[in-house]
Amino acid sequence: MTGAAYRPINNDRWNTLFKYTNFYNLPSPGQLSPSGFTADYAQRSQVLSVDTIYDVKPWLSLGAKYAFRIGELKDSKVDGQWFSSRADLMILRADWHFVKEWDAVLELRNLRATEAQDSRAGVLMAIYRHMAEGVKAGVGYNFTNYSDDLTNLSYRSRGFFVNVIGTM
Repeated sequence: MTGAAYRPINNDRWNTLFKYTNFYNLPSPGQLSPSGFTADYAQRSQVLSVDTIYDVKPWLSLGAKYAFRIGELKDSKVDGQWFSSRADLMILRADWHFVKEWDAVLELRNLRATEAQDSRAGVLMAIYRHMAEGVKAGVGYNFTNYSDDLTNLSYRSRGFFVNVIGTM
């Protein structure tokens, strides 16, 4: 995995992150994923993403994320053939700084899996509290059943989450 960021020193209103991931996972039939489930698929993928946010007003930031995965999958429980797998993720995001130390986040998300001819859309919402200089913690709910990590193929990401963000 490698990444780069655009964060101008003189004007911090616009920030962009680029990330490239080379993912190669060949789980054994009994291997568990980080979430505790048996890994259903072996995967070799290339993922590229760009995530940008712009402070429109001191109280409103708008952002977008686009990521795509090009790779191959195969059933990890049997010896089978690799098959092509492409996915595209698009996210539109709004951060509302509504009180001095509180932020609300709304994301509109869309995931398209090309070979499966599947498209899923939904919403993610969260609320954050600034805890200290450069640190905020929040809770939220993902109304979709997928992750913004395109190497995660589980469709088990619906529900509550806790997130802590730190900056330097």
